[in-house]
Amino acid sequence: MKKLIALLLVLSCVLGLSACKKDNQTKRETISDSAVATFEYNEDNGYKLITSEIDSLDTFDGLMLKQAEVDFTGDWVYRIIFNPQKYSKNTEEVVILFGEECVSINGVTYIADDNVLYSDILSWAEAKYKFFDYDLITD
Repeated sequence: MKKLIALLLVLSCVLGLSACKKDNQTKRETISDSAVATFEYNEDNGYKLITSEIDSLDTFDGLMLKQAEVDFTGDWVYRIIFNPQKYSKNTEEVVILFGEECVSINGVTYIADDNVLYSDILSWAEAKYKFFDYDLITD
């Protein structure tokens, strides 16, 4: 029941955001090819190791984002690392940081598109994090 509620929340966020924009085919392919990802929330002590249903995360590049002229500042709220070096050798690591006001994808900062509230994007990340009801790993 908990997963069903989380899935419905994710679906409503995705529909609300009208996630239909594909910025970079190479980025999407790199993420879709990932076999492992780590997902962190800054208030938890540890990370979730995602090895199944990882393709539900690759839709983040469909969020309505536009490149910003400013650097990512402040702390991240959610962090997703695709192909983390600890688990995936000889692959390109892709780091996505969801901050309070913007997103960083491998060091490039993005803000919400003009027709989207950034709080909806942060809600999307929160729903995805909750969707993965995994135990936290602490190193």
